[in-house]
Amino acid sequence: MQQIRLKVSTIALLLSLPGSAQNATDFSGRWQMDPSRSESAHQDVPIGPVSLKIKQNASGLTITTRWSQQGKPISNETLTFKLDGSESSMFTGTQVQTKAHWEGTKLITETSRNIQGSTVTTMHVFSLDASGKELTIDKTFTVQHGYQFQGANNTGRGKDVFIKRRGGRPR
Repeated sequence: MQQIRLKVSTIALLLSLPGSAQNATDFSGRWQMDPSRSESAHQDVPIGPVSLKIKQNASGLTITTRWSQQGKPISNETLTFKLDGSESSMFTGTQVQTKAHWEGTKLITETSRNIQGSTVTTMHVFSLDASGKELTIDKTFTVQHGYQFQGANNTGRGKDVFIKRRGGRPR
């Protein structure tokens, strides 16, 4: 009888503990792309230096991506994601639908937008190394152009690595 009480008490204690994998991973900070280890920096038309500013709280995540060329900002975009898996919609020059969900300690973000008559979707898998100072983003980019033929490739994949900048928490 005591063993049953001990097991029930242990289960109740474990279930009452706050937090989960969702709460354990905080991507907040300022991040700079490591071009030597990032595929985006070495594609046919390489992108310039990329930085991220991520603000995260219990219910949401905001990611500002800034692209530069020769030290001058050429573009930036801010996207907001709800962390409960529900979809959000915003206007960033075009209408963008966003959603995010957790897979263990990894955060999966998805976007969908219409560019020149084609739906373009992205899926980014965010993960941190054990030190919390290196962010890896596995990216999938798909253009839904409405037709398909043998040999066509409308999906691209790549991995980018970002290093947390000193004082990396956003204000």
